[in-house]
Amino acid sequence: MHIATITPERHAEFLDLVDAEIRPDRAKTHAWDDFPLILSPANAAWTLAATAPDGRLAGGIACLIREYSTTSGKVPVAGVGSVVTHPEYRGRGVSTALQNALLTRLRGKNVPLAVLWTDRPEIYAGRGFAPAGWERHVDLAEADLPTELPAGFVARPFAPGDADAVAALYDRHSLRTIRAPGDAATLYTMPGTRGLVAAGEGGGAVAAVFCGKGADFPGYVTEWSGPVGLVVPLLAAARARGWAQHVLVPPGAEQILQPLGRCGAGWGTVPSGCWAILAPDGLGRYLQAAGAGAPRDMGDPVAVLGGVDDEGQPVAGALTLAVWGFDSV
Repeated sequence: MHIATITPERHAEFLDLVDAEIRPDRAKTHAWDDFPLILSPANAAWTLAATAPDGRLAGGIACLIREYSTTSGKVPVAGVGSVVTHPEYRGRGVSTALQNALLTRLRGKNVPLAVLWTDRPEIYAGRGFAPAGWERHVDLAEADLPTELPAGFVARPFAPGDADAVAALYDRHSLRTIRAPGDAATLYTMPGTRGLVAAGEGGGAVAAVFCGKGADFPGYVTEWSGPVGLVVPLLAAARARGWAQHVLVPPGAEQILQPLGRCGAGWGTVPSGCWAILAPDGLGRYLQAAGAGAPRDMGDPVAVLGGVDDEGQPVAGALTLAVWGFDSV
């Protein structure tokens, strides 16, 4: 089995394999619609293909590297996704070989953290991935949300021309992915994603909520930005349209919890992903520079990033970061 950076000629074949093997049956979009950044040909340098001895594509894997704004400054993180094996080559160690090859490359580029999302974390435990971090999922189904925006504001659908204004609102979140130029416009206009904005007297967007991510995150507000007093009525409007009954609240965005709680919303806390510490020493230098204490075991994702205790409460680690829904891969 030969593993190498995917060629332009093979990239479309890889996309078709991802689309065929890991898309949910309900999907009305394609994989490249819901994950346009990681699956873009522009990200081919971080896409690996496994080629069988007969020359056929046996599998592939990709990652998207972005800096995250964390409590210890800007830290590079690799989001790993689209790990796929052709049905005819399953059981031959293709996925394991692809994961090992990708993680080796990442360590060589001094990327200290990697994250992936899976409902079977045990598959990736051998490569050091473990559920860690936390985020809150708020249930809006029974909440008595205010439906009227304050005077002077109106709700309207997101339009592509709002992308820059909404990206600026997103950038006010202290903990977030630092998106590359063009990322925001691509993410906000994904097929199957619907957005609402609160517009002020000049017509510009001053708050926003986005629902879903194509077939990923159905029924969820995956990102929201702007003053909470404007966001909450937008959540009510999204719920009334049948777009979402849940809202994602990552660390650093807890200011919305109290007003939602007063409206009768409830929430649970879950890990933010399956994380791996690829470069403990390198990550330790970020902590040291920020004046944060390092845990005894810098290779333990929970010790570094925190987690969720047995009572469902978040437990802080040495470093806190946030993954908004659009940035999962």
